[in-house]
Amino acid sequence: MSTAPQSAPRLSESLPGLLLGIILAIVWIASMSAADVNACTITPFLWVLMGVLFITVFCILKGYKTIQLPPLVWFSLLAGGYYLVRAYTGFSLTDNWLDIGLILCAFVFYLAGVFTGQQQSTRGFAIVLAAAVLLNILYFFIMQNSDVSLHWLGRTNTSQLGPNTRNTTLFVYKNFAGLFLSLSGSLLIWRAIWIHERKTGDWFSILIGIAGIVISFYCSTRTPWFIMPLMLAGGWILWFTLRLFTHNKPGWLIICGGILIFVTGVIAIYDFIFGNTVAAAIVNIDSHLRYLMWENVNNSAIDAPLWGYGPAGSVWTIVAPYNEWYLPNFAHNEYIQLWADYGLIGLALAAAILILHIVNGFLCLASDGVSHSRRIRASLALLCLAGLGGSAIADYTWHNHGLIIMTAFACGTLASPFPKRPSGLFTRRNWAPGHAPSLRPLKAEGLCGRVIISALALTLATAMGKLSNTLAPTWMKEWQFDSMVSQHAPADELRKLLADTITTYPHPRIADYYMALAPEVQPDWIAYEKLTRTVLAANPRQLFMVTLLTQILGKQERYREAEEVFRQYYPGDGPDNTRLSCWATFYAANLQKWAQQELNNNNNLGQALSMHNYAGHIARKYGYIPGAAYRGGIKTWTQGGTPEQKAFQRACRSDLALLRAINPPQDHSWKLPLSPGGKPALYQRLQPAQQ
Repeated sequence: MSTAPQSAPRLSESLPGLLLGIILAIVWIASMSAADVNACTITPFLWVLMGVLFITVFCILKGYKTIQLPPLVWFSLLAGGYYLVRAYTGFSLTDNWLDIGLILCAFVFYLAGVFTGQQQSTRGFAIVLAAAVLLNILYFFIMQNSDVSLHWLGRTNTSQLGPNTRNTTLFVYKNFAGLFLSLSGSLLIWRAIWIHERKTGDWFSILIGIAGIVISFYCSTRTPWFIMPLMLAGGWILWFTLRLFTHNKPGWLIICGGILIFVTGVIAIYDFIFGNTVAAAIVNIDSHLRYLMWENVNNSAIDAPLWGYGPAGSVWTIVAPYNEWYLPNFAHNEYIQLWADYGLIGLALAAAILILHIVNGFLCLASDGVSHSRRIRASLALLCLAGLGGSAIADYTWHNHGLIIMTAFACGTLASPFPKRPSGLFTRRNWAPGHAPSLRPLKAEGLCGRVIISALALTLATAMGKLSNTLAPTWMKEWQFDSMVSQHAPADELRKLLADTITTYPHPRIADYYMALAPEVQPDWIAYEKLTRTVLAANPRQLFMVTLLTQILGKQERYREAEEVFRQYYPGDGPDNTRLSCWATFYAANLQKWAQQELNNNNNLGQALSMHNYAGHIARKYGYIPGAAYRGGIKTWTQGGTPEQKAFQRACRSDLALLRAINPPQDHSWKLPLSPGGKPALYQRLQPAQQ
């Protein structure tokens, strides 16, 4: 590979560069309404981005110039490498694949932002943004129309958050919809305000922005109420900064906005110190019990090593009592989740990336050699990063494909090199145009840098190819499943397809769906056990699957094995019984059935009495959990119990009364470890002192 000749065009200014930009814009716009937090749905985007990477490498080999990447870009890429390696070594296979897919896509859009930052116009920027807003507004109204088939509008039936026929607005998650529409609408409006001359297209952008903001308030989410004040204040600060750095007078609108922000701030500070309106609002604004989630994850993250638990560590290292769907949930705070999943190293890297890119963005605004359109682009990226980073405090923003690549693109735009003088940010006289000496022009990347960029691109493409090769069969089977559901296929055929899917994509949600379709008459417990163990082997901390496995073993009267599973996965003094994992209820039931077996089959009165007493203490502590999971052939506890459960409890009470009347010496040997190196019986803290 030879150094590119000086006459060669820049990649970002060439026809191939334009083609790459169009492809990336289409991918991003599509991802706004199609991708979710399920790994296999990233498959088509991986295919397209592999093509983007190959075209980029081909252009570099042909001699197209690329800008010399600054140290900030190399630091960010190395930090991304850490996240990629940590995601690959996580304990939950399907969650690993999800994070790996998101990180790989973020790599591409980060570098795209770096190269796009060199363009001298923001018009293409506005066109893509306006198109994305319009598409999502259209998608919003389609999702509200229950008469329209939703099988080809994004989510599949077996995805993590439920079937796509559940109308939860854009992104198939209302918080993401409200965030995107309010944020993008604000960016379009502020861009039109910041430019010197307004044309017809700019007024059109303002109308699209206003429409996006208005519709965001109809997405059944509080996100716009949080984002809009941030966009107003942040936009005003950047507007003031733009005028200051270009040696223009502030203008009466900026002055009025500053007075409004100042007065609002004084009132808020006074109320916070001497009143309780703001404090009460902060406490009462919580939705989905986020404060409780943060507390649980924080308590878990404190014990995490420097590199964290791995992807979804914040999900599987806690049993959250706030979840009403019996499914795992994210921390709803990406910074806390980074701490738990990627450790202090991951959290520190994320903080460094955000801070350094924000600083670099303000340095770009202060540079003497930057055009007004470049300052506007940097301001848009700063405002975008503020909105996405702010929303990440109360949601899992960066676990959505469209939003994480939006964040990566904004960071790449801010990291794009520009002629600058380090003292320019602090020395006012250098800001005035015409008074500063000429600055060094930007250099093209040398031979070594282009080799590294090409190698990195090929490595990313290879990783994408390997991941898509794993996820593609599942992705296509899920669309096949949707088609079968719409055609009212028999449950046996649906179960067979799901069982085949689990062999390549052992996601707990798919196993849960499989069990929901299982027959209640003559269930195949051996097949259920094999399927559950397959999912559990790939996701060893999925406590819902653990409880399901113990139920299946109990149905086969393998109570001792069920006890061993309980002891393997649950600590002896907890966690508390919750609606997410009502395992203590099942644990007590397993002990009761085991005691009945020891009494009736082995005539072991002492051990039966010990088990019944032990189960009784747990039952009195937790009782039955309302709404516990009901799956094919497995009737679990409900509020008050089913007739079958009530009859079983009457039999247990009768046998316990008989045992206490006989009063045999209690045999507590079953409490000891059942295998070498194993745990003793669980819930020791609930037992009386004499036991």
